[in-house]
Amino acid sequence: MTDHTLVHRALLYGKDEEFLGAAVPFLQEGLGTGDHILAVLPRNESDAVRDVMRGDAGHIHFYDAHEFYGHPVRTISAYNDVVRGVAPRRVRALASVDWTGRKGGIQLAEWARYESLVNVAFGSSGAQVICPYDRRVLPPPVIDEAMRTHPEMLSGGNYPTYNGNSYTDPLEFGARMNRRETLQAPPDGVDRIGIESLDLAPMRRFLKDKAAQLGLERTKLGGLVTAVNEIATNAVVHGTPPIELMVWKQDDELHCEVADIGLWHPDELAGFIPPADATAQGFGLWSARMLVDVIQIRAGYDGTRVRLRSAL
Repeated sequence: MTDHTLVHRALLYGKDEEFLGAAVPFLQEGLGTGDHILAVLPRNESDAVRDVMRGDAGHIHFYDAHEFYGHPVRTISAYNDVVRGVAPRRVRALASVDWTGRKGGIQLAEWARYESLVNVAFGSSGAQVICPYDRRVLPPPVIDEAMRTHPEMLSGGNYPTYNGNSYTDPLEFGARMNRRETLQAPPDGVDRIGIESLDLAPMRRFLKDKAAQLGLERTKLGGLVTAVNEIATNAVVHGTPPIELMVWKQDDELHCEVADIGLWHPDELAGFIPPADATAQGFGLWSARMLVDVIQIRAGYDGTRVRLRSAL
């Protein structure tokens, strides 16, 4: 009987030999068991695997990590498509998040959150995953988060160890990330519009005009408007007036925030886990997360704020 429990391990290595010593047997085992094998790696790791695997490399689906890991929620969706598409075959992935070029705490935090979410999104898929982390180039905070987001570790050898002392449950990990990311109040003088009903056409026109004025690319405008429309609809249906949308530019990002005075209690996984279909609960927030770079939700006794961020 096939075990449907996810195996999610971090490989911490400081030498090429340590990387290959764990990666190659892992891939060879998958060839023997008939798994659908993915290698989502940066160029240096991919080339090293191809050189050692030789002819067997043709049975592995290689992807460039820089392209595959462009957006955390879209990446979860892409893996979900693969897992569903090849079922009942098991997926085996040697998958390295592309940490290069991630600037600012929010990007590092969202990709660490992604690694944690994998444990929930694919917890019953039976997938086998090793995530390589190169100690020589990655900053210590990234390595520390790897310890918190992987139930098992491979460090300097081929034998996995249970990571019970450091691994953090995804719900608690998400809550910790939210506590760490203080959501500052919008600056004075931001553009804003009140939302009074489900007739959101005036809001959409306002948003299109302001986003264009602030420099958002036309290719991103439709997705942003759709995402904000989804959040605003939810606020009208479930929130408490007054409700408003605020729009402003901060650093290299366009910020849009929908705020009301109601108290929403979403869990830390809301809108991150792939829904079964378009009728499933949470589909709207999931689709909104797919359309912008980051969505942050903060709820308290002073109301609910949903902030959407898109790079300019």
